[in-house]
Amino acid sequence: MSARLPSVRHPHSFYDVFTVVAAAVAIMALVLAVRYGSAIRLEMVVFMAIIFLWVGWAIERILAESEARSKQRQEKPPWE
Repeated sequence: MSARLPSVRHPHSFYDVFTVVAAAVAIMALVLAVRYGSAIRLEMVVFMAIIFLWVGWAIERILAESEARSKQRQEKPPWE
């Protein structure tokens, strides 16, 4: 069984979204464990805001692709 890496530019599933969010949280925890200051905290807030916006975009893209595939299947009769 081969596993694929999560895609940031072209997310195909919620696996991609979860993996990117988990990696972002791990990076944030590591940075805050090593350095803790007001500038670092502000950078982490900006970083998480960017991740939050990406998650919204990724989920929207996944659902739009799923809807398009669903409509394609409905247009084709099953006997063709």
